[in-house]
Amino acid sequence: MAGLAGALDTTESEAARLTERLTELRLLRPADDGTYAPLSPRIAGAWLIAPAVRQLEDRQRRIVRLMTELDTLTRIYEQSPAERRSRPQIEVLPELADVRKALTELSAGARQEILTSQPGGARPADVLDEALERTESVLRRGISMRTIYQHTAQFSKATVDYVKHVTPLGVDVRMLSDALMRMIIFDREIAVLPLHGNQDGAVVVGELSIVGFVVHAFERAWPAARPFPVSYDRGQVKGTSVEIQLSISRLLVEGLEDKVIARRMGMSLRTCQRHISEIMSRIGARNRMHAGYLLARIIDEPH
Repeated sequence: MAGLAGALDTTESEAARLTERLTELRLLRPADDGTYAPLSPRIAGAWLIAPAVRQLEDRQRRIVRLMTELDTLTRIYEQSPAERRSRPQIEVLPELADVRKALTELSAGARQEILTSQPGGARPADVLDEALERTESVLRRGISMRTIYQHTAQFSKATVDYVKHVTPLGVDVRMLSDALMRMIIFDREIAVLPLHGNQDGAVVVGELSIVGFVVHAFERAWPAARPFPVSYDRGQVKGTSVEIQLSISRLLVEGLEDKVIARRMGMSLRTCQRHISEIMSRIGARNRMHAGYLLARIIDEPH
């Protein structure tokens, strides 16, 4: 040890400490004659690191196993009556950011099915872009989706592009002439509905009686809806125009104002008034009251 201390220009105690540390690190191996043989740091590192790696792998396996068990228990708990009672039955979300966050969380938690109704004609492109990411994520997990639009949505390029994208992925998209209320239903357990007087807000409903009523409304409308077309020929466009004007005619018979009809049909007031003018001209009506009378007779006539 004295020779090593001299070679290192240090004290014997320091040389002994260094030798002991290098031996602990398996960089030195003591021989029977009192000398030490150096070992490769690569080999020594493998000896030192291997136990730590095994411990880390064991911990990772335990974490994965625990997460799997907790996920299973969470699904069981979420389906239990106790958990349902603990949920807020009605949660008001007045801010758009909160609505989008809730939709993202509910979509991530969906297990089987999502039903949506989107009235009002064309949807904004930014809303569709945001919805597309959620939709793709849901479909990758095997969740089924059905969506109802209004007839006027088929004349929106952004909406048609969205439907073209999601239909091959498994979304069943149909359309109605008259509006079904806006709704998004998750697993027939939670419904997101419009917030009265606030077009950016929403109400999240967990009360199963209300959700069941909303699901029933959707299922009654579904058979009457027809597939959403993503390409057109002259006959399809003409047929769609006839259907729209027939729906407007029924609303005229009810005596509704132009603004109300436009809102129900998901179109602009100007477009609605153009359709009304064409209808009145076709049936020879002198005014709105006369048009309502004539249309009522036409609609009630046996065919």
